[in-house]
Amino acid sequence: MQKLIPVIILGPGAGRAISAFLAEKHIIQPIRIDLNFTGCCDASLSLRPDDAREDDLLSEAEGLSFIISPDVYDLAGEIEINYVDEAGRTGFVIRSGKPVSEWDGFGICDIKSS
Repeated sequence: MQKLIPVIILGPGAGRAISAFLAEKHIIQPIRIDLNFTGCCDASLSLRPDDAREDDLLSEAEGLSFIISPDVYDLAGEIEINYVDEAGRTGFVIRSGKPVSEWDGFGICDIKSS
């Protein structure tokens, strides 16, 4: 059984953009916040639809469900997700209460889907 924790803060437009993505792709899974390793840079946080696991922590915001493993939560702390829609830059900026790298909150990411 997942433990409900208030760790996700959605900035203006982020919830709407995530909901639109999920509807467009017909995805009903929660969004997992996870570590992303590209092999060339520091780790960053990422978003992807996924099934919840028994030990996952659950957070709900704006009618959306987010899951995060206890290990990632211990590493990152509270998560803020903002949506950027500017000329040449569209996507999500994820910041954590405990930065996971020196580039935390600078890069834009998309929701990964399979």
